[in-house]
Amino acid sequence: MIELQQANCLEYLKTLSDSSVDLVVVDPPYFEIIKDSWDNQWESEQEYLDWCNTWTQECFRVLKPGSCFYVWGTTKTDTFLKYKLNVLNNITDAHYQNWIVWAYDWGGRTKKKFPRKHEDLLMYSKGKEFPFYADDIRVPYKMKKNIRTTASNNPLGKIPTDVWTKNNHTTSKEYAGWHPTQKPIVLLERIIKAHTSPGDVVLDCFSGSGSTMIACKRTGRSFVGCEFDREYYDKSLERLRKYD
Repeated sequence: MIELQQANCLEYLKTLSDSSVDLVVVDPPYFEIIKDSWDNQWESEQEYLDWCNTWTQECFRVLKPGSCFYVWGTTKTDTFLKYKLNVLNNITDAHYQNWIVWAYDWGGRTKKKFPRKHEDLLMYSKGKEFPFYADDIRVPYKMKKNIRTTASNNPLGKIPTDVWTKNNHTTSKEYAGWHPTQKPIVLLERIIKAHTSPGDVVLDCFSGSGSTMIACKRTGRSFVGCEFDREYYDKSLERLRKYD
């Protein structure tokens, strides 16, 4: 099942039942990072954080106990840190689990300091325990033989660390040039496969370019979500059809 609605995130979330989704993966506006109007619609940082608190509370309401919540962000400014400390850390039964870094090496760069080439991904769980299907997300070892004499490599590979390296070149087949903050489908598939089984429901209430929706389709999960921007909504559905 794939269900994408063109709607405001808060209005859409209110239509979902308590404890009805198995995983939440969201990439909300970052606040005054992107030039587009949707990232500059708040009068102040505090107004933005208040808005974040409202939709985050709703996401945890609809999330099943023992399930996970992932949110993309950037530490280009301190806003994402404040969101973690003042919003997520105050959500009832939200437990911090991981700070993942998506690292890439492409695009323009400054010559005055180390170029910033990463984005951030926070993982929380609703409750202390949560599913983690390690064998579904293993990656190849860099060395064929384990250097510890008492240990041996898992034939399926190793569990990825919390630093994920993946370039998102404009020449790649999945690149959607019409959206400024697209995330790699393969990384979203890793998140989905780590915490859900086929048929489980994944929510993204900031669907954007539709990458989470496509990752759900490719992994056999159900998707529910919304996108407020009509152009993004239409183009993401057109993009989804290419994966039929």
